[in-house]
Amino acid sequence: MLEFVFGAFVVADFVLLVAWITTSAGASDPARRSWALFLFAGLLLFFAFAQRNPLLFGGAIGGVAATSAFVWWAARRNRRGDKQVRSVGYELGLPYEEEPASGELGDLASALTSAGTRNSVQRVLAGRWRGNDVTVFDYSFELDTPRADTVERNFTCALVAIPLESEPVTITTETFLTRVAAKVGYRDIQLGDADFDRVFNVRSKDPAAALNLVGPAVRSWLGERGRGLNFLIGRGAILCMAPEGTASRAQLLELVTTLRGLVTGTGGTEVTPEPDLDRRALKPTIAVVDPHKAVAARRTAVGVAIVILVPLALVASAYVLLYVACATGSGCL
Repeated sequence: MLEFVFGAFVVADFVLLVAWITTSAGASDPARRSWALFLFAGLLLFFAFAQRNPLLFGGAIGGVAATSAFVWWAARRNRRGDKQVRSVGYELGLPYEEEPASGELGDLASALTSAGTRNSVQRVLAGRWRGNDVTVFDYSFELDTPRADTVERNFTCALVAIPLESEPVTITTETFLTRVAAKVGYRDIQLGDADFDRVFNVRSKDPAAALNLVGPAVRSWLGERGRGLNFLIGRGAILCMAPEGTASRAQLLELVTTLRGLVTGTGGTEVTPEPDLDRRALKPTIAVVDPHKAVAARRTAVGVAIVILVPLALVASAYVLLYVACATGSGCL
């Protein structure tokens, strides 16, 4: 009995360590690869039966229990994040949707980052805000590392529509890598403002459009308010992107709508006030059916099935190999 408890304790601690590392790395859905932990528990269960080892059997049970707890904790964490965004949407008067209806937001965000795979857009707030069509959303992508693993990058984004369909202009913060790229010939657009060019990296397929859009007023404002942020201007929108946790959604809306006024030349015009919003219409978006509970239940069910089927599959494979060996005369016990 002591061996069983010890095995369960050790493997449960291992699973919790993996969960802590995954969550600390900034994964938006830390339990997405929980199947691998269930697979590990299934292998332990197979060897436990094969060797009649209570230590391994305890490890398998502890692995299943800890992984299931991790899956449900991650679902609760994601649900809490959704509620926070819905509350922000209620305060701003913007309806909430879990995912966008089209891939346009992901295309604009990926054009700004120009990096990573498995791009994801979620927790979208969209509607009219201070006379502008705006959208606020969470964006993430994954990067492959030299160690053959992946790192997730998460951002909070705000977008406002503009009547300009020009080639997109991206404005990002200068980094060591962009300076190295400039040294080897991949130089960004120089706007003739030494202070601005030193801090920001501006790129576009249409340099003339970049020079026109990023004028003195825009450069001055970016120098004061845009440090550490990424911007895209063009394709009928202005997009502002901030690393997750560095700026609130309301702050990003303020920034992107102010920049819209500077780019379109309407910064000093008076915005026609919107009619009073009936916030009761937004309440159903706060009490919607929780999708994370269904995801957690499905992941747990699939995980338990993996734990059960892995030993059965290995035993069946062993019998098949033994049968083939006997049938071909290669060897038989």
